[in-house]
Amino acid sequence: MKKLLVVLAVGLAGVVAKAETADMSMMNDDISMQTKRIWTCGMHFKGVSKGVKIIAGKFKTTAYGTIKCVNTHGTKWSRPVKITMGAHCIGPQVGLGWLKFHGVAGEISLFNSDPDVILGKYLATNGDAAVIIGAGSFQAVKVGWPQLALNMSMKLNGGFGVTVGLDHLYISENGGEVIEPPTPH
Repeated sequence: MKKLLVVLAVGLAGVVAKAETADMSMMNDDISMQTKRIWTCGMHFKGVSKGVKIIAGKFKTTAYGTIKCVNTHGTKWSRPVKITMGAHCIGPQVGLGWLKFHGVAGEISLFNSDPDVILGKYLATNGDAAVIIGAGSFQAVKVGWPQLALNMSMKLNGGFGVTVGLDHLYISENGGEVIEPPTPH
């Protein structure tokens, strides 16, 4: 399913050039404008997941990091970000325990001219597990007119717990604050 979405997104991102007769410069300008609308991003983050949730309950993930993006013309963009997941008390998720993690993510965003739209609400699947040490991942998609963003991550976990499910993921600007993830009490 993910491969199908990526193939469709890349196919839709292609520019259909109408080679009229003598106006090749106009066609080149159109292609240039379209390729400015594709951003590739990388993100590193660290945070904590904790709680108890079996369909109902509270299991929350909070992380802080930096997202760095570049478009096909070499324009660069970077922001400190806050990542949260686990907003609903009832939902298709099972989570139990406390996990501290470090992670990296890659993202591609199509059809946007401003990378600020990368921030926002995503639909994500996630899975993490650790007994002293472990690993995890989340995959997220953001679909909005006219944007499509796909995000995949890998995490190294420490702690004791497990979580798997479907939830909303929020990426918001952190305002430059360096905030360490909370420690358990």
